[in-house]
Amino acid sequence: EIGQWVDIDLCELEAEVDEEGSDREEAGPQHRSVKGGGSSVVDSALYDLLRVPTDASPSDIKRAYYRQARQCHPDKNPDDEDATEQFQTLAKAYQVLSDPESRSRYDSQGLEGLETNEAQMDPALFFGLLFGSERFLDYTGELHLAMQVDHVAQSLRRTREELSCDVEEPEPRAIRRRQHRREVRCAVFLRRILHRMVVQRDSIGFVQDAREEAAQLAGVRFGPELLIELGEMYQIRADIYLVNELVGRRSCAKRVAAARRSRHSARTCLSLSKSTVGSLRQAKRIHSAMQREERRTQERQQHEHVEQAGSFGDIADALEDALPTFLLAAWASVVNDLDGTIKNVGRKLLQDKSAPWQIRIRRAQALKVLGEIFLEEGHRVVGPGGAQGLSSLTSQAAKETLLEAVAGSLRDERRSP
Repeated sequence: EIGQWVDIDLCELEAEVDEEGSDREEAGPQHRSVKGGGSSVVDSALYDLLRVPTDASPSDIKRAYYRQARQCHPDKNPDDEDATEQFQTLAKAYQVLSDPESRSRYDSQGLEGLETNEAQMDPALFFGLLFGSERFLDYTGELHLAMQVDHVAQSLRRTREELSCDVEEPEPRAIRRRQHRREVRCAVFLRRILHRMVVQRDSIGFVQDAREEAAQLAGVRFGPELLIELGEMYQIRADIYLVNELVGRRSCAKRVAAARRSRHSARTCLSLSKSTVGSLRQAKRIHSAMQREERRTQERQQHEHVEQAGSFGDIADALEDALPTFLLAAWASVVNDLDGTIKNVGRKLLQDKSAPWQIRIRRAQALKVLGEIFLEEGHRVVGPGGAQGLSSLTSQAAKETLLEAVAGSLRDERRSP
């Protein structure tokens, strides 16, 4: 946070990211199929389901999916028995159209071209459904954990197709580039939603819209916890910028703002460390249960001279007991990821040289207001303590959460979407 020259032009970064197109490394050139043009599609049913044209870009398809998934999400429609089926149908359609290879097969062969024996999971969808962050996508972007899992999955798929035994390590350059695009898109989104207060000077309308948005975001799984984290991060970034520009970098106010930032980072790192240690202990318990079950199986075989399968009860119990701990560890990783991401998003938004300094000041003020609203709504739903809902998560609730996320993100190409 020390004084340093910056050269950030958010407009140029936005144009650069738009030109690059899809985040998927294997996609190559952006997929295009022009209806009625040189290459027509055999079947448009999946496009119609997502309400997009057949030549829609990957980003248009993603936005259309999230827009419709919000409306029929099971959490939002607990009394609608058809909501879950509709949600899963949308997810399967998105899985096909979001993957360049499966989309190309669908365009040329229709649903028959998707009849393979493979079942794959979309990491971005999995983590989005797991923590409700598909509703927060514009605010958080694709989670870094999902980027890494997605890259490894793509490497495994390419390795299997090439009949090679070597698995590629996550490519730092590709991951860093995806992270850069994520930060730019989040900064551009914030610039757009802050526009009403920053440029139009409609503070009352901005606050009303922000409160309505926060209320909707709080309704998804782990939404209140995400609101609290994002709200505090937005306030920290806004306070530091306003103090630097209006008070001074060596002022007492700057030390107070920096101390708040340090406390938040320390708390985030401590939570990640504690959850990692807890996960390692649970993994050790699972390993011990597996060893005990293996010894019992061997003893039964020696005494009875027949092969009998064990009950695996201890292993199942250990796995079920470990689910909340593993889920908390994943959550701590997400918060740690957001901490670094929002810092860079704030720099791109508030140190944007394409905007006059007066606009940048007003952006910081509007960002602070947005953070206050997010914090207020998150604490209203969760109550004091922030992560109360997560810390009290039961094994059964953790299991249901994971199963629903897996079901929603599974790409099963053996069945028609």
